[in-house]
Amino acid sequence: MDGKDQQQITVDIAPTSSHKRLISPNQEPQPRLEQFRRGWENALALPDNLTDLLFDITASIAVPALIASCWSSLPIPYFIRIGGVVALAVAGLFLWQLLELPAVRGILIFRLALFTLGVILGL
Repeated sequence: MDGKDQQQITVDIAPTSSHKRLISPNQEPQPRLEQFRRGWENALALPDNLTDLLFDITASIAVPALIASCWSSLPIPYFIRIGGVVALAVAGLFLWQLLELPAVRGILIFRLALFTLGVILGL
């Protein structure tokens, strides 16, 4: 390449300490608990696209079925089985707390039903 085809690009980056989050005048900052609730609502919501919805439902059944099948048929060491039971207990306590949010209760119960169906099919 010769020197005529090359361009020099200079980018100036301002110091990060001077950046502040700007909030528009008509938008009030949400409390952290409300942000937490909205985040879980968005995370647990079903996809809008039919293809993604079918994949999500199938994965919600197939993955627990695969894990349950491996759990019951493979010779897994005792300490790993204990760790799995402890992990399920912690996840159960977490889900119990999430069931207190009315906006996610319906979809969470649906997802738990899919998970339970997968476990039953895997055994």
